Amino acid sequence: MGILGSYKNKIGKYYPFFIIPIISLYIFINIFDGNNGLLAHKYLDHEINLLEQQITSLQSANSLLEIKINSLKSSDTNTDLIDEHVRSVLGYGKANEFTMYFQ
Repeated sequence: MGILGSYKNKIGKYYPFFIIPIISLYIFINIFDGNNGLLAHKYLDHEINLLEQQITSLQSANSLLEIKINSLKSSDTNTDLIDEHVRSVLGYGKANEFTMYFQ
């Protein structure tokens, strides 16, 4: 017991010199490289830019589809667009196929 008690006193005296640097190192690593750290903002900004680009591309595709839908709803006799839509939906035509109409 005497030997164990002397080791406790020696370890207890130097305990802060081991624990405080380990805790401070952990805190500094999390400040810089943690989930909400200083370096995480660079990655988040990059992800935000990518998502904004995807949003703009989807908005342009959406506006093109709205134009096609409005032209299909209109009373015009736009048979080319209707025929293209029917061929793509029903699978009668291919993407690289041309249709020629003679009158």
